[in-house]
Amino acid sequence: MNKLESIKLFQDIQLVSEKYKHLELENNESELEVNLKLQSLIQFYKSKIDELKSRANFISRQTRDELKNSNSKDIYKASIDLNNFAHHKYNALKESNINSIAINLMVQPTIDELILVNDSIRNKDYLKNKNTYFYIYEKIVINAFMIFLALKDMDMEQDNIHNLSQGILSQIQTLSIISM
Repeated sequence: MNKLESIKLFQDIQLVSEKYKHLELENNESELEVNLKLQSLIQFYKSKIDELKSRANFISRQTRDELKNSNSKDIYKASIDLNNFAHHKYNALKESNINSIAINLMVQPTIDELILVNDSIRNKDYLKNKNTYFYIYEKIVINAFMIFLALKDMDMEQDNIHNLSQGILSQIQTLSIISM
């Protein structure tokens, strides 16, 4: 565990947790209802975590299959393009106006963590210790995938759902490529 805690990405993710830890919901009935529904959906998707991992692995296999006849230059370009695309989608979400405080409290830390993963990949931090970085990347992306599914069931604004789904999908594809 000391090895994990010494990694800057892990420390940055801890800071994201600290940043949002003290925020609270407004004490009004509609926000409490939204929060209860959201927490219930997250628990539901947590119970299906193996299925989520299987879906992510399927996306990874598809990505690798599509690139198996490509040269290393094309593979490298694809990883950069997908990572940049994901980054663009995350920034669009950071700038969006989400009316529900409960949903916003779920979206913002998730996006902050995905941006950290995205930046870490952009900086090629994973080359320092591939196994540990990929462990962190996978945990963050699978958690984001789970939260996306819960938010999709919450009837969140379609542009935000679209940006989140495309960002996460692109991030999964990027991880698949750089792990080749």
